Amino acid sequence: MKRLLSILFALALLLAALTTGCHREPEPTPSPPPTVDPHAGEVEVLDPSGGTMWVPRADALTPFGRTATDFNVVDQIPYYAKSDLTMIQGIDVSDHQEQIDWQQVADYGIEFAIIRCGYRSYGEGVLHEDNRFRDNIQGALDAGLRVGVYFFSQALDIVEAAEEALFTLDLIKDYDVQLPVFFDWENIEVDAARTDNTPGSTITDCAVEFCRLIQAAGYEPGVYTFLYQAYFRYELDRLKDFTLWMGDPGTKPIFYYDHDYWQYSYTASVPGIGVNVDLDAMYLKDPNYVPPLITASPEPVG
Repeated sequence: MKRLLSILFALALLLAALTTGCHREPEPTPSPPPTVDPHAGEVEVLDPSGGTMWVPRADALTPFGRTATDFNVVDQIPYYAKSDLTMIQGIDVSDHQEQIDWQQVADYGIEFAIIRCGYRSYGEGVLHEDNRFRDNIQGALDAGLRVGVYFFSQALDIVEAAEEALFTLDLIKDYDVQLPVFFDWENIEVDAARTDNTPGSTITDCAVEFCRLIQAAGYEPGVYTFLYQAYFRYELDRLKDFTLWMGDPGTKPIFYYDHDYWQYSYTASVPGIGVNVDLDAMYLKDPNYVPPLITASPEPVG
C-alpha cells in the first residue's frame, strides 16, 4: 500500500508540473538592438565633383546658408545676387606674379589684394621675406587698394608658429594693413617636406597660436584653407574666432560654413599682371556699398 501511495503521489506531482507548464507565459521576444546612425557627428556637404560627402560637423561654426541660385555670373566673374551682402573683387599675389602694374589692376576693378609677406621653407624650415612683398604692398596701397597679407607657414609646432607671427608683424608694421593677416599652412605635394605627416591637431594648434599673436598686436587674424584641409584636417571649432578665407574654385562657393573671403580662381588673367593670378571675393555685409562691375573676362576661371 505504501508503495502504491508513493507512486500515486509522484504521479500527482508530475501532473501538477505538466499542468503548470502548459499555462506559463511565453518568454518575451528580445528587442532589436538600437539603430546606429552611421553619420552621427557628421554633416552632409557638397563636394567639388557636384555630389555630396559626409564630413565631421563643426558645431561652433554657422552654416553659410547661400546656394548657387544666390549668385550671378557675368563674364565668368561671380557676383552675389541678393541684398544682404556685397561681393568685392580682389586678388592674392606673391613673387610668383613677378612685377605688377597696380594701377592697371585697380582700373580693371580689383579693390583689394592679399599679399604674401613671407614664408617658411619646407626643406630647411628657414623664414624668408617674399622677394616682392614691399613692392607689392606699396604699389597696391598707392593704387588705392585695401590690403591684407598672408604668411605661408610650414610650422611644426606652436613655437615655430609664434616665430612666424612675430616675423610677419615685423614685416607689416610700416604699412596700412586694413584687411586680415592670414595664416596659410599647406601640405607640400610635389616634394618631400619636413612637415609631411603633421597631424591636423598640430596644424590647428599652430593656426591658433599665430592668430592669437596677430590679434594681440591689433590686427584682424585669419586662416586660409581649402575644402579637404578644412573638413578633414583642421579642427574647425577651434577656428571660430578667426576670419576664414576659403580656396574653393568655381562660380559659386560650396564650403558649408560661413566664411568672409572666397578664392574662386587659381588661373585668371588680370590686366597689369603678366602671368596667371588668383581671384578672390570679399563678402561685405554692407548692402549700400556698390562695387565696380568687372566686365572683361579674366580667362580662364576655375
